[in-house]
Amino acid sequence: MIRITLLSALAAVPLAANAAPIRPLSVSVTDFERRGYIVRSAEDDGRTHEIEAIAPDGRRIEAVIEAATGEVLTERPDD
Repeated sequence: MIRITLLSALAAVPLAANAAPIRPLSVSVTDFERRGYIVRSAEDDGRTHEIEAIAPDGRRIEAVIEAATGEVLTERPDD
């Protein structure tokens, strides 16, 4: 089961004229799934996406992704 949480209050914050558009959370989830991860939950805070998943090698991980670029900022074991 995938749990996706959107924080609507933060989504209403306007972007600056020169800010990069924010990628949908679903794009980050799909990126992880294409790399063989099983996504357990995903959250969007407006600036980053947080994904909890099971890596292809079986490790449970928690990753923080830059919502504008899709860059994985951190990936650590999920306790």
